[in-house]
Amino acid sequence: MILQQNLTKIGKTIKPHGISGEILCAFSVDFSENFLEYFILEEDGIFVPFFVEKYRSKGNFDFFVKLCNINNEFEAKMLCKKEIFTDKNIDFASEVENFSIDFFVGYTIVDEKFGEVGEIDDVDESTINTLFAVGGRLIPVCEEYIVNIDHKKKIIYTDLPDGLLEI
Repeated sequence: MILQQNLTKIGKTIKPHGISGEILCAFSVDFSENFLEYFILEEDGIFVPFFVEKYRSKGNFDFFVKLCNINNEFEAKMLCKKEIFTDKNIDFASEVENFSIDFFVGYTIVDEKFGEVGEIDDVDESTINTLFAVGGRLIPVCEEYIVNIDHKKKIIYTDLPDGLLEI
């Protein structure tokens, strides 16, 4: 049996990609040298290894991953928005502190003045300014606006400019 105390969190499954079972995953470690043979997801309180059939890079820390025996969009969707773990004894040559921005999908934004804004549904990187999509709102990802990030509670505390949420 796989126990959580023997695991290290290395990322998060974000969303399905296409219809063949690929999943967009955001990692907090650099896999430029070699990718994992498998990673571990929690399923109904049990930690289950999933073997990687193939993968392709979307950026430095984001990968489209095809897992063995996950063959369609529905099966892939069932594995999304989950934390990705690996064995604690695996030594990553270049571990980093900066996460891919997609890692924050699923976090809640709480503003000092407005209160709870909502959960981050997506990240829009189609323009020069990266934006968090929260419900129907787009919030600029700007260091000046972020007061604190609580990774355990998955909350981003912000101090957004007056009127930004009224747009």
